[in-house]
Amino acid sequence: MKFPFKWLFVGSFFIVKSFDMYAVPANFEEQEVQEFGNDIVHTYKHSSGLLVRWIENNDPQTSFTLGVKTPTTDNTGVNHIIEHTVFTGSKNFPSSTLFFDANANYPHTYMNASTAGDMTLYPFATPYKDCYFGLLEVYLDSIFNPSMLEQPYSFYEEAFYYDPETNKYGGVVFNEMKGASSQIGRAIFRSIRDVIYEDTHYANDSGGAVEAIPTLSYEHFIDTYHNYYYPSNMQAVVYGDLEIDKVLNIFDEYVTPHTNDKNDVDVNVDPTLKYERIEKNYYTGGEGAYVIKSFVLPEIIDSSQLTELDLWLNTYVVNPLSPFRQYLNEKEIESVEIFKDSDLKRPVYSLIISQVNPYDVTYVEDCLNNAVNSLWETEELLQLEYDTLEQTRLSISQQDMSASRGIDISQMIITDWVHHRDEMSYYTTKDYLYHLEDIDEFYGQKFLQQADEVTLILTPAPNIQPNEFEPLEHCEIAQEDWSPVVNSMRAWQKQYSEKVLEPIELKKMIMNIDMPFTTYEIDKMKFTHFQSETDLLTTEIYLPTNHIAQKELPYLFLYAHCLQEVADDLTPFEGILKVKPTALEHKNDYMPYLKIELTSLADKNQINLLQKANDILMEKDDDWYTSQVDKVIGQFYGNFQNDIIGTLGVLTKGGQDGYKRYMYEAHYPFYIFCVSCKKQEIENFGDSVKEIASQIGGRNDVSVAVTCTDEIAEVSLNNWEEYLQQNLISDYDTHEYIFDKIDKDSVYYKKGQVDYLLYNYDSQKDYIKAIDYLASAYATKNYLHPEIRIKKGAYGSGMQALFPNTISVYTYRDPHYKSSEEIIENMSKALKETDIDEKMRLAKSEALCDFQSQFGILSSDMKKSSVLHALSIMDINSNYIKKTQKQIIKVKPNQLKKELKTLDDMIENSQKGICIRKD
Repeated sequence: MKFPFKWLFVGSFFIVKSFDMYAVPANFEEQEVQEFGNDIVHTYKHSSGLLVRWIENNDPQTSFTLGVKTPTTDNTGVNHIIEHTVFTGSKNFPSSTLFFDANANYPHTYMNASTAGDMTLYPFATPYKDCYFGLLEVYLDSIFNPSMLEQPYSFYEEAFYYDPETNKYGGVVFNEMKGASSQIGRAIFRSIRDVIYEDTHYANDSGGAVEAIPTLSYEHFIDTYHNYYYPSNMQAVVYGDLEIDKVLNIFDEYVTPHTNDKNDVDVNVDPTLKYERIEKNYYTGGEGAYVIKSFVLPEIIDSSQLTELDLWLNTYVVNPLSPFRQYLNEKEIESVEIFKDSDLKRPVYSLIISQVNPYDVTYVEDCLNNAVNSLWETEELLQLEYDTLEQTRLSISQQDMSASRGIDISQMIITDWVHHRDEMSYYTTKDYLYHLEDIDEFYGQKFLQQADEVTLILTPAPNIQPNEFEPLEHCEIAQEDWSPVVNSMRAWQKQYSEKVLEPIELKKMIMNIDMPFTTYEIDKMKFTHFQSETDLLTTEIYLPTNHIAQKELPYLFLYAHCLQEVADDLTPFEGILKVKPTALEHKNDYMPYLKIELTSLADKNQINLLQKANDILMEKDDDWYTSQVDKVIGQFYGNFQNDIIGTLGVLTKGGQDGYKRYMYEAHYPFYIFCVSCKKQEIENFGDSVKEIASQIGGRNDVSVAVTCTDEIAEVSLNNWEEYLQQNLISDYDTHEYIFDKIDKDSVYYKKGQVDYLLYNYDSQKDYIKAIDYLASAYATKNYLHPEIRIKKGAYGSGMQALFPNTISVYTYRDPHYKSSEEIIENMSKALKETDIDEKMRLAKSEALCDFQSQFGILSSDMKKSSVLHALSIMDINSNYIKKTQKQIIKVKPNQLKKELKTLDDMIENSQKGICIRKD
């Protein structure tokens, strides 16, 4: 389980100004204006106490984020349940499916809500102005005037209920947390906070403990809402090219009636630090132990100090070439991660060694302590410091190009407000990093030596679940009294007021990827430049691999993994190199590729990075290759744990044809190959990988694409031409792969309390059609969501059309997959009885939104160019994107009815994947 290092590399600081440019409503006072490069941050204070910040710039990707301080006072998940339930209808929008109505009606690039240990966030982002104001009204009315205050049925739907007819337990959050409780990463996070913050609100589970959720009463639920949801306990941040006077007037309309004299809640508490060392069990399944050493910083430090510490840790602890990591490697301890929990009064950094044999815990703990003690005597490592700074500057540039920039900045501002820190740290940190020339080698020693240390040992529990309980024995409603409650809840779920969301004109939603590019060919190799005004250079290379014999494919897949691993450890740092085997569909066949992606600052020669990685790979010994086989096996298990639907998606490809069957070969059969290598059943596999490396190079159908400025493109493409010519494969034969098909269902077992189900259908068409996207959106909105998520209480269910030729139906965190199978198999018949004419418009809106998201139309230039590059290799004109959107709008009701009749055949001919909880 990897814990990503958490960086703050964003923004840019310049000067502070104070001036007015817009007419501010009477109840608002503009308190401050600060300029950070192209961003101008306006701070407004409403008479109710609500703080609103506007990040003004010319970015059309506008966003909204509202944060509420919500400390977690128990384990019932009450704040999490409120976050869900506010969107089940409001005063102006009384629909029990309001969130999903808004999701379908207003195209967006992000729409969500989330609950942390001390705050709840409500963000959305959209480039459409009409949609922005529509979503703004939905969010504000839901937050300030939720229908849940007037009736309890939405509370039962989202929290917990018992259905006497099926003898099953429901509740969306209840089932969500049953799934979450089986994730080891979450178990580690909760254990760290439980130990360091015992007897404080941070020791409670903000998502909700499965055994505690049924104990939550409606009265406590409502009281908690009133305790936290008032203007002076909130901050909102809006971002982008907005009519701010209109935005503030809408805020004023919703906020003014809720004005009171209450102060905001202070969530900040000191850690109790009762233990220096403690051992605990985890219950997610697995056999390995976790040795964790946490450092609780001694004081509240400012953003620049925290940044210096991050840089020091990344250099002297995280870097695989650091003496710290080298020492642990010598002791055969390679799985070391660092987890940063900075959303606290005293930030916590934890070193985590995973998958330790329980009999080796003492040995590993001693080695970790020795490695930490050696940090206090570390000499300055200038090359590693340089690498860290270069990686940091690349991260800054990548984040500035991100389509989620508005949400990222907004959430950082609100997080700092909650924790009484500099709310402009997003910007000041970037400025500090830009001007930093050296990393202080003593900085980490200074803070970590003063920190409080806590050692936590997590070991797998026996094959019993902790605190086994019967939910009905703990909830306030007796078993015999649930029938009228559930009947009333079902009646409420069917209600839909005549008040509907204002429809958006669908034609306004149609967008294309407007990205200029030029293409040319040399020796049957294609070179493309996608024009982008950026200080980055991004390169994609598709190297055909159908000249690799079928029996050698496992070595090709292992080569891709090993080249990636070598590149990650290269010094000096030149850029990021990603490698993966893939395949792209063509009209009549498919082509397998090795896809190489390189990202660097524009002044770097990326070929040096690729050549150096290959050279080092050739020098690796057998022990190193054996360690890589172990990593592949570990990553495979990790993906099984953390991406179950994705795993089922790949497993079901084993029963399909073409590129899908090839991608299956790179998954489970490759894993089996690695297990055989580990058992020494396959010899000299390292030498075979090196042989594969000599077979990768220039040949027919190679495609190279760069995304950068015109000036950089000319030099870069010339370099790649020369490199491929020098590494030309002139004499080769191509192979047709013949794989065995896996015709049975893919089933695997996982310790947990919920099920997962996936039907994967190969459309057998040239490519997915417009009507497939529409049918998927229609079936999700009008059948799968109400029948499986709402009635059964599963966390999610839907149907999705996936380019180029896959249609899938799924349900996840499902209390009982068998009943969902029956519902899905009855889908065609049930949808025949729906009023298609009335419901098509929302389905079209949602289909357009899904399509645009899938093709990255509103994403960064790097994502757009990647999509266009793949389409060009597949010989698909980029006009397909705009043409398909127009066709979605033009679909007639009778055409959709005809398509829905085919769903029976689709389900019957799908490959099925199931993940069943292990009892």
